[in-house]
Amino acid sequence: MKNIYISLFLMFTLQSVAISQTISLDTKNATVAFHFISEKTKGTLTGVKANLTIDPSNLSFAKVLGSVDVTTLSTKNKMRDKHLKSDDFFNVEKYPKMTFQSSDIYQEGNKYKSKGILTIKGIQKEVTFDLKNTDSTLVFSTTIYALDFDVSTKKKREKSKVYVEVTLPYNP
Repeated sequence: MKNIYISLFLMFTLQSVAISQTISLDTKNATVAFHFISEKTKGTLTGVKANLTIDPSNLSFAKVLGSVDVTTLSTKNKMRDKHLKSDDFFNVEKYPKMTFQSSDIYQEGNKYKSKGILTIKGIQKEVTFDLKNTDSTLVFSTTIYALDFDVSTKKKREKSKVYVEVTLPYNP
């Protein structure tokens, strides 16, 4: 009887994996936009690399793995960019990449969410992104606290709030 359950489990697992597909992302046009809310500082990062594997009939098998090159950070102010890339903030020489690896993609009401581990400066925190699919573009958005990742001069966590939006065009 135990062998029957194991066989059924393997059969269903293999069928689910067989219909999963990796979506071709247009990473050349992908961006990460950020807005340090208390500072009114906005910027972008490019150099996005990402893989998305999805089974449209079962989101529980979906996986997102992505990174962004922090050295591409731009706020359109060279002095500020240099300071943000320094040891005071992102320390890009030691930590040139930020990464995200999903642990769960799920539907909540009429919205989709992607929960996973965000790593900035070697610090890992669980975050949940809202996920939208619009005009062949996936948009992941969330609010994080820079202080949680040691990227803030603010002493109060609430003052280090950052809105993040990742835009990933794809080829349908």
